Amino acid sequence: MLEIKVMLPIKAKDARRYFLEPELLKRWLCRDAIVNPEKGGAYELFWDLDDRSHNSTIGCHLTSVSEDYISFTWKGPREYENVMNHEPLTHVVVMFHEKNNSTEITLLHSGWLSTEECQRARLYFKNAWTSALKSLRNMEFL
Repeated sequence: MLEIKVMLPIKAKDARRYFLEPELLKRWLCRDAIVNPEKGGAYELFWDLDDRSHNSTIGCHLTSVSEDYISFTWKGPREYENVMNHEPLTHVVVMFHEKNNSTEITLLHSGWLSTEECQRARLYFKNAWTSALKSLRNMEFL
C-alpha cells in the first residue's frame, strides 16, 4: 500500500472539495473530470482529451463519501493497463483530518499485486501522487 500525507492551509470541508469538484480537480490533478459525489457515482478523470479511453480513470467510481474521507477505484496510464485497468482495480482512500484550521490529508492507494510489473506501477504512482499532492499544497486556494 502507498501512504502519502500532505498538510493544506484550509479547513477539511474545503480540502475535500478539491477531490470532488471537477473544476477544482482540473486546477491541480487532471485536464477534465466527471464526478458524481455520492457512493457509486462516477469518478472519471482525464489527462488526454483526444483519447478519453486511455490515460484516464474512465469507469471508476466512488466507493464511499463522507465528511472525513472519500474513496474511489483507480486506473493507471497506458503503460500499466495490463496490471491496473481491469478488475480488481486498485483503490484510493483520501482522509481529511482538520488541525487548527489546516487539514492533514492522508492518501492510501492499495490493491497492488506482488508481480514485478505491478510493483513498477506502484512506484510510478508513489511518484505521481507525491508530485500531485505537492502541486495541491502549493496552489492558491479559493
